Amino acid sequence: MIIEYIQQRPWLNFLFELTVALTAALCIGIGLKLFLMPGNIFSSGTSGLAQILNYFAVNIPGIGPYMTVGNIYFLFNIPIIILSWVKLGKQFTIWTLIVVFVSSLATNKIPLTVISSNPLLNAIMGGVICGIGSGITIKYGMSCGGLDIITLVISRATDMNVAFIGFAINSLIILASGLLYDWEFALYTLMSIYALAKTIDAIHTNEQRLTALVVTNNTDEVVNAIYKSIVRGVTILEGQGGYSRDKRDVLMVVLNRYEMFPLEQAVRQTDPKAFINFIRSNKVVGHFFSRDQQKAMRKQVQVDTPLVDESEDFSLFNMPMEFDQLYDRIEHEDDEM
Repeated sequence: MIIEYIQQRPWLNFLFELTVALTAALCIGIGLKLFLMPGNIFSSGTSGLAQILNYFAVNIPGIGPYMTVGNIYFLFNIPIIILSWVKLGKQFTIWTLIVVFVSSLATNKIPLTVISSNPLLNAIMGGVICGIGSGITIKYGMSCGGLDIITLVISRATDMNVAFIGFAINSLIILASGLLYDWEFALYTLMSIYALAKTIDAIHTNEQRLTALVVTNNTDEVVNAIYKSIVRGVTILEGQGGYSRDKRDVLMVVLNRYEMFPLEQAVRQTDPKAFINFIRSNKVVGHFFSRDQQKAMRKQVQVDTPLVDESEDFSLFNMPMEFDQLYDRIEHEDDEM
């Protein structure tokens, strides 16, 4: 209820998103400077790569004092932010840039403090705190930058498994931890990355496809809102209340985690009483649009105007062709390219 109240007021929603971004950045700074770095434990992603480069660059004459983990982390993210602007959208990128900038600032300004001399405790706490920062950004439609954006762009372009790409890069970070410090610290780095991943999973969900089931009495309005928010197909199922026996529709949408928040907003704005259930999809076979295919879809379907005919016949859609035909056409265009 509180989130819905905030989302209905633009200025309050802006303050809420700003608070999320600043909180996430602070969590990353605290996790690095109070737990991971004092314990010689590497984080995951670009922050872990920044720690590795800092290990070598800190002793370079002249530039060494400026090659802090925070500065390197920010430099790593500059091309990634540009890539995000081109591929993932302006609003997502602006909030991600804020998170990255404040994370770098927090990492530089928070003093390196030894809270515990126990490396196991440092690994777990560092991973959990950084995971909280990453998790809340993903939950509310932004990112901490780094490998999260790279893997997302690659997956949309090539349909590769995002989790596998992240696992491969983090494996290199774990290997570097063992080579630079000790193989015992490599195990602590592994535990830290695992704790981070499980924390993100607890707050939101792993990078995988989901199935949203929306129970609503305002089918036309909700379907329109979903089509305007995300480019995904909607399947309308007939449902019935178990207690009241009232007839109602169940909308089924398969999407990825970054589309979860926009879909929830779209449904809540059109039907505050709608029931939404997100289910993890172990495997999706069939028509699931990549990012480029979604762009092509937007050119074919007038998403800025109502897609559903306002007449009583809900089966009529203001679309130039059937959804499956459109998918086949876009697939054919991709093959020619």
